[in-house]
Order: sequence, then structure tokens, then C-alpha cells
Amino acid sequence: MDTALWIIIAVIVVIILLVALLFFLRKRRELRRTKAQRIRENAAGDMSELRRREATAQEAQAHARKVQAEADAKAAEARRLNEQARAHEGHAAEKRDEVQSTLAHADKLDPDVRAEGERRDDDRHLGTPGHKHGLGDSRPGGNQPAGNQPGGNRLGDHLPGGNPTRKPQQPPRDVP
Repeated sequence: MDTALWIIIAVIVVIILLVALLFFLRKRRELRRTKAQRIRENAAGDMSELRRREATAQEAQAHARKVQAEADAKAAEARRLNEQARAHEGHAAEKRDEVQSTLAHADKLDPDVRAEGERRDDDRHLGTPGHKHGLGDSRPGGNQPAGNQPGGNRLGDHLPGGNPTRKPQQPPRDVP
């Protein structure tokens, strides 16, 4: 009986150990299941943060595209306005040449204008625009004697405001 008792005790111990091992494995499985569930919950929270960040990134990209489109439109408008300005400058230069040609023709016809473009110094013309020594200087701040400036009545002196630089005006250069 001694051996049979030992065999029964050994079987009971093995059964107890197997039950304890089973209990331990179930507990371990439950802990792993709980841990996996917490990781999934954290991932779900991170997923909502990820979606929020993606939405923010898409909004930023949409805003950048909108601003770029506006910049492109403004650049196109600037190019169009530059072309328009160049066209106006060309028309103004043509008109300036036409006016200067008309004034030159008037100076050729006027018996009081010498060949050099200066008026004769008689009192009949004092106070008239273009008179070299008269008070009729039509430049801003006029009624100033013209003095002995060379050229006297040059092209452009007939225009309102005169030609204070006494040089033919050049159209502005196009700077890229």
C-alpha cells in the first residue's frame, strides 16, 4: 500500500500541477487579451489623431494651391498690364513725335521764328510763349525770363509746361 499511496499522491500532485498550469495559462492568455485590447484602443485614438492631421494637411495643401493660383493670376495680370503700358508708351511716343513735327512746321511758317528756332527780339512778342527773353515762359513757375539759355524756342517749348530739360525726351526703357 505504500507504493499505491505514493502513486495516488503523485497522480494528485500531477493533477494539481496540471490544474495550476492550466489556470496560469488561462490567466496569461486573459492578460495578453487585455493588453491587446488596450493597444487597439490606443491605436484607435491614434487613428483619430492621424485622420485629424491628414485633414489638416489636406486643408493646408488646398490653401497652398489656392494661393498659388491667385499668385499665378496676379502674375498674368501684371504681364498684361506691362504689355498695355508698353502699348500706351508707344502711342504716346507716336503722338509726341506728331506734336513735335506739327510745332516744327509751325516754327517754319512763323516769320517771327529764326532758323535756329529762336524768336526775334522785338517788343511785339514779349509775353508770348516761346519768346526767348519775354515774361511769357509757359513752364511751371512761369513769367521768368528765359535768359541766355541756348536753343531758345526748341521743340516742346510750345507745350504746356514747356521743356525744362531742353533735351528731347526718350521713352522709358523696358527693364526685364
